[in-house]
Amino acid sequence: MSPRRPRPDLRDKKEKEILEAAAAVFAERGFRTTRVADVAERAGIGKGTVYEYFRSKEDLFLRLFDWYTNEAFASMRGELERPTGSAVDALRRSGETLLASCQQMLPFYPLTMEFWSASTAPEFRERLVDEFRELYRSFRGALAEAIRAGIEGGELGSHVNPEAVAAVLVSAYDGLFLQAWFDPSFAPVTSGRHFLEIVLKGMAPDRSEAPAEPPRDPDKETR
Repeated sequence: MSPRRPRPDLRDKKEKEILEAAAAVFAERGFRTTRVADVAERAGIGKGTVYEYFRSKEDLFLRLFDWYTNEAFASMRGELERPTGSAVDALRRSGETLLASCQQMLPFYPLTMEFWSASTAPEFRERLVDEFRELYRSFRGALAEAIRAGIEGGELGSHVNPEAVAAVLVSAYDGLFLQAWFDPSFAPVTSGRHFLEIVLKGMAPDRSEAPAEPPRDPDKETR
């Protein structure tokens, strides 16, 4: 999952309420068996009101994807893009906000699997494959940029490959909450914190290498 563009502009409170209701119903029943009437009932409105905001169930589902992914990643993206502070602190803060957001949204995790599944369906494949591609690229790019800033600032070692580390972090965050969904006893936030600290430690500059001594000036030594 994850950040690629500004948060979608919700026309009003009612639109957000419909999306929240849709998230709950799609998570419980899946896309195929959910009806627009089910979403309307959960939102406490008439079915016609849903159609004032969304053309069809498919349109609602795709709009939900945009809203859901931006809700999950907006705070994390903000921490990475904050102009002040150290890069390492930004990576820690972004990890904390992402873990907290995903923990809060864990009851809706089946939505993630619904979106993954829908990306293979003919009617959604082209749109969702493109969306997921850009989502992951943006997620990796934001992390890689923060890591690159850390290298340039001397907080992280020159041996670090920002793109490779970012890709593994994205995979780790994805996998943590997949495990938590299937195993309620698993603690994704605690595991995520420990993993990030190990990664940050591995990216630290190698302090064992002594800095090169400046060349000696023979003339000064004989004065």
